[in-house]
Amino acid sequence: MHDTPRIGRRAACLSLFGLGGGLLAAGHAVGQEKSDKPKTKGTKKPRTPPVFNNADYYGPDGKFNEEAAKKAYLALCRYFGYPVTDNLRKNLFVTDYGLGCFTELGLAAAVWVNEKESNYASLEVLLLPNQMIPEHWHVAVEAEGVKPKMESWVVRYGSTFTYGEGQPVAKPAVKIHPLQAKHVSALCEKPLRPGEVAGVTKVGEKHWQQAGPEGCILTEVSTYHTGAAVRFSDPKIKF
Repeated sequence: MHDTPRIGRRAACLSLFGLGGGLLAAGHAVGQEKSDKPKTKGTKKPRTPPVFNNADYYGPDGKFNEEAAKKAYLALCRYFGYPVTDNLRKNLFVTDYGLGCFTELGLAAAVWVNEKESNYASLEVLLLPNQMIPEHWHVAVEAEGVKPKMESWVVRYGSTFTYGEGQPVAKPAVKIHPLQAKHVSALCEKPLRPGEVAGVTKVGEKHWQQAGPEGCILTEVSTYHTGAAVRFSDPKIKF
């Protein structure tokens, strides 16, 4: 009967270490392979701007539905992640300028401050995708002691193209609505994105703007505002 050969303790440890090391190395390689793969989980899809149908904002009699229009701007706020507060809902003013083309020629504004005595104002302006504020300017209302309004805008969300007097652009970046094309004379263009600022450069300057494809939310800071001091290039506009 032969003795069963015994493996020395040192040799056994080395053998196990080699096996364990190989397994660890293999495991590291597998883990490294997994970490090198591109992570696709949780990738956000590009946002699609909401679509607004002009017919949805007019009744059978053709009357402008202001409540429906306000809901459109609140939908725009939710799209951008702009806080929809009770204060916003309470102060929101909308108009289609009496032209019947709300989704193309319209405006919403929420006035935060409008102090006549101190002569300053602050408001939020909201524009649907490609919506235009028609060309206009501001005059003095001497009977009320109101000077011509000066204003500036800083974009918060989206983008807009502003136009004022000065060197005209050869071809505007926006398509001017057919109802307004013949009434536009100010063609000094300045595109604005979030954080960028522009404004009227002189008293009585004609100006207008049109939102980009996502729409726009901007903050306006100005001197005192009154509708009685606004003049539009298009005489058919009601404001």
